[in-house]
Amino acid sequence: MSDSVFHTLGHSFDWCAPSLQWPVTTDVGPGLSGVIAASTRVMWLDPSSGHLAYRGVPIEVLAYRPDFEQTAYLLITGHQADEGPEAFEDFRRNLRCSRDLPKNVLDLIADFPSSVHPTRILRAGVSTVGCHELDVDDDIEGRSQWSELRIVGQVASLVAHIVDHRRGRAPSTIDPDSSLADSVLQALVGRDPSDAERRALNLLWVLYAAHGLDAPTFTSMIVASCLADPYYNVVAGLSALTGRRQGGAGEHIIEQILLLDDPESAARWVRSTVETGGVIPGFGHRAYRMADPRAVVLRKAAATLARQQGQAQLYEVTRAVEEAATLALAPRGIFVNINLYGALMFHLLGAEPAEVPCLIATARTAGMVALVRETLHDIRLYRPLSRYVGPAERPFPNGE
Repeated sequence: MSDSVFHTLGHSFDWCAPSLQWPVTTDVGPGLSGVIAASTRVMWLDPSSGHLAYRGVPIEVLAYRPDFEQTAYLLITGHQADEGPEAFEDFRRNLRCSRDLPKNVLDLIADFPSSVHPTRILRAGVSTVGCHELDVDDDIEGRSQWSELRIVGQVASLVAHIVDHRRGRAPSTIDPDSSLADSVLQALVGRDPSDAERRALNLLWVLYAAHGLDAPTFTSMIVASCLADPYYNVVAGLSALTGRRQGGAGEHIIEQILLLDDPESAARWVRSTVETGGVIPGFGHRAYRMADPRAVVLRKAAATLARQQGQAQLYEVTRAVEEAATLALAPRGIFVNINLYGALMFHLLGAEPAEVPCLIATARTAGMVALVRETLHDIRLYRPLSRYVGPAERPFPNGE
């Protein structure tokens, strides 16, 4: 037994310290709060300082010149694009070529009524792509598919086709040389995207790509620990991501913001909601006891994009929500999270509220793949214990 005790419940520990010696002891709370479930080199977030880095590269650096495909390469391989240009180009080519989906998958999307929630179509699409990708003779673990990484590009392609379907358009032909961001933006805005729009979506995807063992990633790793193939794995992770406490919150943020006429009405709504015990979407985070550092990055980007799109008023309304909610909730330790400005930016890029979780899912697939690939060779089956609090032993009637 290790002599070290890591007190992580509501606290942090030195992420630069030497590797943990298993087993370790931690303070544990409901929902596995405080548990150290795995070691990783993929990313680290420090709840006490707000420091967030992918493979040691701070997000502020990645946000300076955002490129989602380069960030996905960094997360998944541990290498930067300029360390091996040929290897990165192979990676990029593989991502982009994987967007050519089977006709049966496109027909499946087209058969759904446009009223079906896009996250449900995405879930069905990922499962169907898996049926085409994996032959009957493939090992059920799908280890070769984890190596090929096609699923990252396939999710982006599914989202683009789902958006086209919801707009009443026939499936677009995706240029294999275009970036993942270009093809999704083409569907969102119905034209060639501008450089500003391209930069904005890349920034969003970079910041949403990974965030430790959050619920979607942990769900994905639980399924991976059972040695299920990547398509089962990603469906499970994306199912968690679309929940209202995760990426699904973005849908409700936009719906609420669009109901507010001006900054004054936004502030009044916040005060009324807090006073009556309601929830302000876009606030609160299980890890941070400060403003989400990703939201700080996005605040400035959202102001710029809103001005460029002629939607400055919408930004001012969102900013008023943040200011009023911070005033009311900060004393309780509740602060803004990434979804407040993330949802606003997705909307400014043409997304309807229900499509926001799908766009977040596109980014998070890269992080889920990175975490699973890192541990696939030695991952342990996740099997926590539960504490029984039911009735004591009692007789059962025999029915006579």
